[in-house]
Amino acid sequence: MIGGAKDMIAGCIDRMSRSGCGDCGRQDACASLFSNLFGLDPRLRARQEPRPASPKNPFLAFLGEVAKGFEARPRPPKPAFRAEVERHLEPLLESGTIRMDAIARALGCSRQTMYRRLRAEGVTFEQLLDGLRHRLALRFVREQGLSVKEAAYRLGFSDPAAFSRAFKRWTGTNPSAARAPAGQSG
Repeated sequence: MIGGAKDMIAGCIDRMSRSGCGDCGRQDACASLFSNLFGLDPRLRARQEPRPASPKNPFLAFLGEVAKGFEARPRPPKPAFRAEVERHLEPLLESGTIRMDAIARALGCSRQTMYRRLRAEGVTFEQLLDGLRHRLALRFVREQGLSVKEAAYRLGFSDPAAFSRAFKRWTGTNPSAARAPAGQSG
């Protein structure tokens, strides 16, 4: 909405400073916006002599400043595609069977597109899945104190031994030792 209003305001400023609204297709939307914001109807400008934005025309000068303000505002970063993929992956982990094409379909793209977009972010689907399981495993074992069996189930491993091997690969220690308070392992 803000981006569309910004473009509309910038276009209106340009048209109004040249010749008024004339045959602009956005007259009604523009009139509504200006009427709501300022109690003015820019369509009336078409019947008046055009006036350039200057200190003598504070309304147009004000709109110019508003448009500059929109341009200067930092845009929020787009959410990383990998985060979107992870959001779709996490609830499917318990099923144990995670297919790349199913995730791509849920995201509204092809498997190849998902592969390319993840590659552009420097990660493969397999690395993303492994990293997600790693982070969740640490949370499950260290913060939530889940058993090895429960953590393995929630992460979609075929058995607790497979989970323990993966945990050791990720952390260098087994899940039981990771759960123990510092200085009390063994």
